[in-house]
Amino acid sequence: MKAITDPEFHLTPEWHYYKDGKSWLCKVVHKKKTVFWLSVWDGFFKTTFYMTEKIRGGIENLSIDSKIKNDFKQSKPIGKLIPLTVRVDEKNLKDVLLIVDFKKKLK
Repeated sequence: MKAITDPEFHLTPEWHYYKDGKSWLCKVVHKKKTVFWLSVWDGFFKTTFYMTEKIRGGIENLSIDSKIKNDFKQSKPIGKLIPLTVRVDEKNLKDVLLIVDFKKKLK
């Protein structure tokens, strides 16, 4: 959480309890735009970014781990959006922050 609330990123976490899933989820926003969703699990957390088809190529061009790219390629759309879910650990935190920066810059 410290990384995403850092002034460099200008992100705001919004925690909500969802009765249907009986869990807490954090919507992380930049201004009014949802950048990603964060879910906390026992011993780790996940981030999920929702992208459109036209943005798919932009993820390919990022300097992130190939496993993240391959997982995204294989993701099935949910409506018009394609989920990019990353189980976050120390090794891929930089990749997640690169995706955050990419998503923030989209119009």
